[in-house]
Amino acid sequence: MDDPSTRSLFDHTTRLLSENLARAVNRRGVLKRASQTTFAGLATLAAGHVLTGQISAAQKPASSQQPKPPPFITCGPPGPYCNTGTGDLSGCHGAHCWQHLYNGQVLQCQIWTAFYPIGCWTSGDGWVCCDCQCGTPMVTSCGCAQHTGQATPQPDRPTVGLTAGK
Repeated sequence: MDDPSTRSLFDHTTRLLSENLARAVNRRGVLKRASQTTFAGLATLAAGHVLTGQISAAQKPASSQQPKPPPFITCGPPGPYCNTGTGDLSGCHGAHCWQHLYNGQVLQCQIWTAFYPIGCWTSGDGWVCCDCQCGTPMVTSCGCAQHTGQATPQPDRPTVGLTAGK
């Protein structure tokens, strides 16, 4: 390529191809698609969604997707577990407080922040635990729990993977 005529021909061909490509490509469309893709990626990261969890869940067989909870709940609420008369945690929506049967009366419950700033925490064996105060004014307390399968405590994200309804 040290020959000036070959270099000139190469430069001319490169210039023609570049100009034709520039005419053929809609630069606004390319920039718009690139900005949309970038925004979607940043929004996903900001929301805390990680692809590795979705990929690993997709690779597992359906039977192993739902981890089995430990044999006993390790939360230790300030009272019994919220119960509407049909067993422990029957008064809970996931780990969230809902109702509790107390002295024959079903009381409405809500998160109680007396012991934790947001009323909930995660245990080291995959349980999300919430303290509940029941009645208005408060009559009694109970607790709710849900197993998430995440063994690492997450004090900054206590309600990861919880459902608001039954």
